[in-house]
Amino acid sequence: MVTLFIGLLFIKGISSLTITTPPEINVSLVSNSSIVLNCTFELDVNERVRNVYWGKKLHGTDYNKLAEFAYKIAIYNKEHGLSLENRSNIHSFSDTSQSAILNITDARCEDVGQYQCEVEFSVGSIGKTDQKYTDVYLQANAERPTTFSVHPNNSLEEHEILNIACVAVVGSPHGSLAIWEQNVSSNTSTLLKNTSKVYIDTDHCISVANLTMTYKVSRHNNGAKFMCSSRNKFTKEPAPAAEFGPIEVLYGPSNTRINSFDLNAQLFIKDSVILECISDGNPNPIYAWKFNHSSIGNNSKFNISTDKSKLSFTVTNISNSGLYQCVAFNYIKGNMFHSSSNVTITVQGRHEEEYPMELVKTCLENPCLFIQNCIMRNGSAFCSINIWAVVAIVFISLALILGTTTMSLIFARRTQKKNTVSSTEEVDMGGYLSPVGHADRSNYASLGQETVHEYSTMRNRDLFSHGSNYEVLGQNTVHVYSTMQNTDLI
Repeated sequence: MVTLFIGLLFIKGISSLTITTPPEINVSLVSNSSIVLNCTFELDVNERVRNVYWGKKLHGTDYNKLAEFAYKIAIYNKEHGLSLENRSNIHSFSDTSQSAILNITDARCEDVGQYQCEVEFSVGSIGKTDQKYTDVYLQANAERPTTFSVHPNNSLEEHEILNIACVAVVGSPHGSLAIWEQNVSSNTSTLLKNTSKVYIDTDHCISVANLTMTYKVSRHNNGAKFMCSSRNKFTKEPAPAAEFGPIEVLYGPSNTRINSFDLNAQLFIKDSVILECISDGNPNPIYAWKFNHSSIGNNSKFNISTDKSKLSFTVTNISNSGLYQCVAFNYIKGNMFHSSSNVTITVQGRHEEEYPMELVKTCLENPCLFIQNCIMRNGSAFCSINIWAVVAIVFISLALILGTTTMSLIFARRTQKKNTVSSTEEVDMGGYLSPVGHADRSNYASLGQETVHEYSTMRNRDLFSHGSNYEVLGQNTVHVYSTMQNTDLI
């Protein structure tokens, strides 16, 4: 025989009456399971217990008395307790025991509920009552919900109201039912509603919970699942659950925007422009393009992608400036929903002095000079003067000129020095005296073209009275040779 006995020990040293009962009893419906309801009290010296009653809650604050206890006397209540007489026993308090015990030896589903121990006692001549309570639960497993419905369940529009209902055997103790919304993309669950109100079906010995709610769907619920789970105090995760979904929520285009090049960048003729339209909607939006409020399509100027989400063109004229608009739209149950976005493009005239080189597709195809850099912009390449290359060339040229000038001056100065030395030597050796002492002297000179040189020798003494003059004429050159006598000529 399996006996579940929960009682609290007698506590001494308290100055007034104290009642103790087990706060909770969990019983499993196996053969010969029992429920022991033990009400123990402690008295002060001037206190005396008159009667003790064990009752079961009927509804509200009303309790049906099952058994009555007096000093060494215990009886079943004639109105409500006789049904327990054949499957329980009772024990009253006495001098050796201060407990009133109702022991249900054959536990049944109908025994589940709340029990009350009420003690009538007196303090001196004053009568008082006090109560304590015990909850009896049937320990049973929670089961997967038997009913879980979501209506309507197809072609849901944004802001539509869903009706959700769930029924499950939640078991005990403390059975509960909960409805969740599961976000598939983030793999998270959000509790929408729960309940701990349980209906005890004593005929079938089960604890049943029923939960209903309404829920307004939004675009964020598109693809979501709903789940209903049942559990109790002893349920291990994951709890038994039923799922519904994923659901599809229909909504019009929103968050429409145009992705493009840097709109702050300058645009020039022959630049390439690519505009991409992005929008969120279910079903997927359809796109249309407009230029200055006029519809445009595929032609020699504009190119639109197959899904119509991209517009591309090459700037050919300043007149390409204007308002470019993307319109995203879809249809839901025959109704059209739309959203739009636009950008303004301004084309500037190209200045030849700023962009002397014609744009090409890539820098690899661009024959820029060595003093130029190739720059890519909007899918095209152009050559730009590299100012540092120009500075370097000028610097090198100045350095070469300065070096050449310096070397020329150095060589010229050296040549001048050599000529000065040569002239000095020629003057010193221009005339000579005949070793035989003749009065005539010979003077020789080398004459350059169109140059006259004069050489003379003078003798102070013993010169011949006559002088000899010689003149040799060359081409365009005159040489004069003379001897000069002193005043004392022979």
